[in-house]
Amino acid sequence: MTTTAQPRFLVLDGMRGVAALGVLAFHVTVSATQDFQQLASFYLFVDFFFVLSGFVLWPSMPHRGKQLGRASGVFILKRVFRFWPLAVTSLITALIALNWERDVLVSRDQFNPPYGSLVGLPADERTHILLIAFLLLQVLLAAAIAINVPLWSLSAEWIANVVYAPLTAIKWGLGILAAIAAGYFMLWYGLTSDASFIEYSGPIRGFEAVGRAFLGFGIGLLLRKYLPQLARFRNWWLFALSIALVVSMFFIEDAWHWDSYRYNITYFAAPIFAFLILQLTKFEVTPGTRKAKVMAFMGAYSFGVYVFHQPLIQWTNIVLGTPSGPYPPGKWVVFFLTESVAITIVSILFTLIARTLVEKPVQRIGRSLTGKVASRLEP
Repeated sequence: MTTTAQPRFLVLDGMRGVAALGVLAFHVTVSATQDFQQLASFYLFVDFFFVLSGFVLWPSMPHRGKQLGRASGVFILKRVFRFWPLAVTSLITALIALNWERDVLVSRDQFNPPYGSLVGLPADERTHILLIAFLLLQVLLAAAIAINVPLWSLSAEWIANVVYAPLTAIKWGLGILAAIAAGYFMLWYGLTSDASFIEYSGPIRGFEAVGRAFLGFGIGLLLRKYLPQLARFRNWWLFALSIALVVSMFFIEDAWHWDSYRYNITYFAAPIFAFLILQLTKFEVTPGTRKAKVMAFMGAYSFGVYVFHQPLIQWTNIVLGTPSGPYPPGKWVVFFLTESVAITIVSILFTLIARTLVEKPVQRIGRSLTGKVASRLEP
């Protein structure tokens, strides 16, 4: 199966890194305080990831009905080797951190287990939770999400990948449109039927989580599919509008924060981020330049920062502690910047180690395996 070279949008690599830092800032904030809700609205960057994933993966998706089943299998197999190495490594890291946190709390005569801990659960229940977690099916079980919360989005996207794989070959994008419609329906159903969980943890499990992934991933696919036609709608005025719309989402979410309809913003997040991505594709970065290298680095390590940061934040807050009492602005800024920078650096270090020891060896096996399967698709 031959493929034509696809352009690499380095500016989107850089934006991927910005989004990962945005999610990290969200978790640093909500893990320490209920103030500063503009930062707490940065969870919406996850919807950016869904759209960007669809946009980037469109060239790899099956585009024709001939040998569709095998082509879909190759795509899904590639996604397994993309998702699993760092995700599983981060889960193991989270479990080690949770045991450490538990020991620290007990030494302080605090006997409530840390969030995500499986201590005290029956053996069969622990096994069930871990099985769900390591299969990246967290969105089906809240206890599995709690081990390393950000992995819920990988779980939802994994399900979307499997479902979308055979749909992208349907003419005129009708399969993608049907899946986007299903995503909106699932999001609506989840937001209206899972209110008690969402009020405490956000729209990160079940129908609402999968719905966000379905609609974001599908919109990203359509954006890339029709990018040549949509390119005429790129200019500086529309770029400014796209930024204004993205920024407005965070302030709208902040204004709605204590209302039951606050998460309705997720209906609009994916289309707005798609509009931003469309405008960003206008900007070209020359490969090999310093700017290109920085953006490529941000893109390469964004996934690792995303999967490792939350276990590290929770460990830091429990073992090292957070500022006590109310947060004066100056005290908060120092704490926020110190923890954010430290967690980012350690996450990058963890990613470097995991990529060297786990991801690269596993992906070599994956490339060999998928290459053998893909070769059978050659006419």
